[in-house]
Amino acid sequence: MIYRAILDTFYLTDEQLHNSPSRKDGIDEATETMLRIYGCELIQESGILLKLPQAVMATGQVLFHRFYCKKSFAGFDVKKVAASCLWLASKLEEECPKKARQVIIVFHRMECRRENKLATEPLDLNSKKYSDLKTELSRAERHILKEMGFVCHVEHPHKFISNYLATLGTPTPRELTQEAWNLANDSLRTTLCVRFKSEVVACGVVYAAARRFRVPLPENPPWWKAFDAEKSGIDQVCRVLAHLYSLPKANYIPVCKDGGDSSFTNKSWNSISQPIPKENSPSAIDDKSKEREKERDIGRYRSMTEVIVPRIEQQKIRGHLEKSRHHRDRDYHNSSYSSRDEDRHRHHSYA
Repeated sequence: MIYRAILDTFYLTDEQLHNSPSRKDGIDEATETMLRIYGCELIQESGILLKLPQAVMATGQVLFHRFYCKKSFAGFDVKKVAASCLWLASKLEEECPKKARQVIIVFHRMECRRENKLATEPLDLNSKKYSDLKTELSRAERHILKEMGFVCHVEHPHKFISNYLATLGTPTPRELTQEAWNLANDSLRTTLCVRFKSEVVACGVVYAAARRFRVPLPENPPWWKAFDAEKSGIDQVCRVLAHLYSLPKANYIPVCKDGGDSSFTNKSWNSISQPIPKENSPSAIDDKSKEREKERDIGRYRSMTEVIVPRIEQQKIRGHLEKSRHHRDRDYHNSSYSSRDEDRHRHHSYA
C-alpha cells in the first residue's frame, strides 16, 4: 500500500545534501547537479509527449530528487530512474496511469533523438531489448518505493501561488501569475523541493516574479509572515533559481557503474533489438502460420497446374493436328489445280 494522506516530511539540510551518496562515490557537485537537471528534463519532456498533466510531471521530478538523496548516480542509471519516476507518478496523480509500454517507447524515442539517430527503427515490442527494459522499469519502481518507505505524498508550490496573490489583495497582471508558475516549474529541476516546504518555494517564486514586473508587495508588516515563510528562505530560493539559469544545457554523463548494487546497466538501453528465441512467442507463431499459408498456396498452385497443363497440351496437340490437316488439304487442292492447268496447256499447244 502506498501512503499519501500524511504530512510531507521529506526535507534535508544543506549538510546532508553535501554529503549525498553520490559524493561518497566520488561524483563531484557539478556532475551531480548536471545529472539532476538532465533527469528532470527527461521527465518533463516525456510527460509532455505522453500528454500528462503538469502535476504528474512535478510529482515525478520530486520523487526523482528524493530517490537520489538516498541512492547514488553511480549505482542507478539516471535514464531508467527518470522513466520509473514518471511511471510511478502517473499512478499517483490525476488517476491517469500510463502503461509501461507507452513510457518505454517514449523514452526510447527521446534517447534516439538526443543521440541524433533520426533513421532509427522503432522499438520492437517482441524483442529481447523491450523485455529487458520492461523488467528494469518495474525493478526501478520497486527500488523507489522501498527507499521512500511507500510514502509518496508530494505537495507542490503551484497550488499556493494563486491563493497567495489573491490574499495579498494587490492588483497583479496575468503575466505575473504566469511567470510565478513558470518559476515554480523550473524550481523542480533543483533541490529546492527537498530543502524547503512548498509554502516557502511559492513565496520565493512570487517574490521573484513581482520583482521582475516591478509590482510592489506589502512590507509593513512583511507579507511573507502571513504564509509562515522567512526572508532568508525566500532569498535562498531566488539565488538557487538564478544559479540554475546561469548553467549550460544539461547533458548525459555516464557515471553509472556496471555491476553496482542494482541490476541497472546500460546494456539493455544500448543493445541491438533481437527477437525473443521462444517457440510460443507471437513472432514465432506468425512465422509458422505464414509458412503454412505459403505451403497451402504452393499446393493449390500445383493442383491447378496438374489440371490445367494437360488441357493446354491437348489444345496444342489438337491445334497442331488441325493445322497439319489444313496444310494437307491445301496441298492437295493446289496439286490437282496445277495438273489440270498443265493438261489444258498441253492440249492447246498440240492444237
